[in-house]
Amino acid sequence: MIPPIRYLAWALGTFPRVTWNLAVSGVLPVSIEELGLPSDLAGPTSFARFSEAVAARYGVSPGEVVPALGTSGGLWVIMASLLGPGDEVLVEDPGYEPLYRVAEGMGARVRRFSRVAREGYRLDAGRIEEGLTPSTRAVVLSSPHNPSGVFSSDEELRALAGALLPRGIFLVVDEVYRELASPATTARGLGSNVIALSSLTKCFGLGWARAGWILAPPEVVPRMRSATVHVAGELPRMTGAIGAHAFGKIDELLGRARAQTEGGRGPVEAFAARHADELSWSSPARGVPFGFFEDRRGRDLEPLIERGIEEEGVLVVPGSFFGMPPGFRLSWTSLSGERLAEGLIRLERVLGFAGRGG
Repeated sequence: MIPPIRYLAWALGTFPRVTWNLAVSGVLPVSIEELGLPSDLAGPTSFARFSEAVAARYGVSPGEVVPALGTSGGLWVIMASLLGPGDEVLVEDPGYEPLYRVAEGMGARVRRFSRVAREGYRLDAGRIEEGLTPSTRAVVLSSPHNPSGVFSSDEELRALAGALLPRGIFLVVDEVYRELASPATTARGLGSNVIALSSLTKCFGLGWARAGWILAPPEVVPRMRSATVHVAGELPRMTGAIGAHAFGKIDELLGRARAQTEGGRGPVEAFAARHADELSWSSPARGVPFGFFEDRRGRDLEPLIERGIEEEGVLVVPGSFFGMPPGFRLSWTSLSGERLAEGLIRLERVLGFAGRGG
């Protein structure tokens, strides 16, 4: 039985209820008017054009590109292609809930490896190796890391992929935020066993288009295409057409996104400095629009955050959704200027820091 993804259910029900949303981790949506629409939304070549645009952006062959319905859809296709009963997958902790829930839904056993806050959430190859077993089929992580925003270097990922390759283990990298930290790059070329997935959602404001992609070794691409047919038959041609059209103005969309992410970082860094005695955080990679805070007293913050929704109309993502109850993820793209300042003041009241704001 497919397990519920608690975070996504919570987000869908909670985001519309608040005024000061510090939980949305992507850039603001691009309107249809701003993007413009391609002339042919239903053409049979839409996904071929989309795949060619993705391949050109990231320096891979079109044969390595598997279109998907967003990053979430791509994750499902990857797990369905790699995992079977009795297989294991090793997933980062803390981490984005779907990274392990989807594997559970495939009947795989999920093991976790730690990314430790006091170590800046860096990847520790030794911890990862300790978690491997003869049944491990994939190691799954995000870069930039969700929820901390810490970016793993290509050197780290290349070394990890190289260590996994002799064991026949794939390295799956969710890089949906990577364009904000390292534009026009991908982890796919860092090893023959690396599978990368992303979309036009978080960095480009096109979540409504559901245009995602997987970059995969050619030998697993047929399995992924078969899995796509199982779940969707034929992907909506409109998605491919809009995706291909968006890549025609991708640098313009990225510039829009970077302006949003940088504008709010200063006030959030000031918030972190004001409350350094109460909260710790690891500064996210430049360009990444969110960071993760931990309560130094170890309080479970979810009850406070839930109360803050009703009393203050302000929202951050409880750390419990990432396996870290004494923390929260704070994002700064949906609010700016005075509204961001007001949202942070309200968050201070929610956390019991009233009277100590700047």
